[in-house]
Amino acid sequence: MKGIRHFLRDFTASAVREHLRSQIEATGGSPDLTKNEIELVRFMCGEGSFDWAAFLAENPGAQS
Repeated sequence: MKGIRHFLRDFTASAVREHLRSQIEATGGSPDLTKNEIELVRFMCGEGSFDWAAFLAENPGAQS
């Protein structure tokens, strides 16, 4: 059971990262994210080459 749970967790995490990456590419680096997507970004901060801290600082919808 543990193997299935970890597989599904990793699959979901990969799908979320891919979705956010495609949002960034589709908008030229200035995505219009939903509140839930912004929370995912906050959770993932530090991963990848996109400067999430700068995006969150500039995005008025990203403020808690």
